Amino acid sequence: FLWNLPLVQHGTKEDVPSAVSRFIANFDEHNPTKNTRRFRFHFGEYGLLSAILAPNNKLHLHFSAENMQNPTHFSWQIELNNPQNLSDHQPTPCTFFVKTLNLTSVNHLSSEAVSCMVSEFGLLENLKIIGCHGLESMSIDSDTKLLSLTIFDCPHLKSLHIRSYKLRTFLYRGKFPWFLPEFHFNLGNAMLDSREGPAFITFKICDFDRVLLTIKNSEILTLCKWTFEIDHNSYVMPNATKCSKQARRCTKLQYLKVVKLEGFDNQDNEILLIERLRDIIAIEPLILSTSDGICLRNLIRVPSHDSHHQ
Repeated sequence: FLWNLPLVQHGTKEDVPSAVSRFIANFDEHNPTKNTRRFRFHFGEYGLLSAILAPNNKLHLHFSAENMQNPTHFSWQIELNNPQNLSDHQPTPCTFFVKTLNLTSVNHLSSEAVSCMVSEFGLLENLKIIGCHGLESMSIDSDTKLLSLTIFDCPHLKSLHIRSYKLRTFLYRGKFPWFLPEFHFNLGNAMLDSREGPAFITFKICDFDRVLLTIKNSEILTLCKWTFEIDHNSYVMPNATKCSKQARRCTKLQYLKVVKLEGFDNQDNEILLIERLRDIIAIEPLILSTSDGICLRNLIRVPSHDSHHQ
């Protein structure tokens, strides 16, 4: 019961970084007087931050959401510093080091304070950003060991710049933004779920080139719906563009071993896509299909589409 009682404080939005830092620094799970894992901080007239220290060095920060129908648009920059470059005012000693950070509903009022706070998490490995309404442009700059980045459901995001040469996992769900990776990441796990299409109307097929270079070495790759409508030769879709590109060896998926297909209405459509995938996959993978929703079938030796109808 006592574990569920949050520590409550009040202040300004400028006080958010120091308040969270003190909360983390004072935490000691072995000390009954300092093992409170929940923290609520009221700032401004309506601002509210709920923080939870979870097991395995996870920190959850959830901000009160503003008007989602008409949010104030903003740009957001996050810089993760090297541990040896951290400022001297970082609270010490500390028994809780943030390695996984979940940020929910950051808005124009809280983004600057969050950036200031996150810059002190030099050991951060996993960053997850969810439901930030009004966020139009985002830049993530990491000289540290950031290994995993997840961005879900930020409906106004149009531009995404990432500089993190150690990134291994990138999961994205939302309208496809102008994607500006500074490095061609050696991703092991990539997901691009842009079912609603691009975030801007001037999208061209060449705008996807940077993404292809980023995901070409993925061992686990998830692509959803609209991704297959960027090229009318890749798959038969009603809203396809009239531009196509031929995959060269440097843009082929070099290490993909398993492809899982889901959500097809019939096997004919599955086979059409499989035939196209063979043009961009460097090695023959084990292709699993679940269109019937019952079993997984090995389609690695699928005949050509023409012979299928004979």
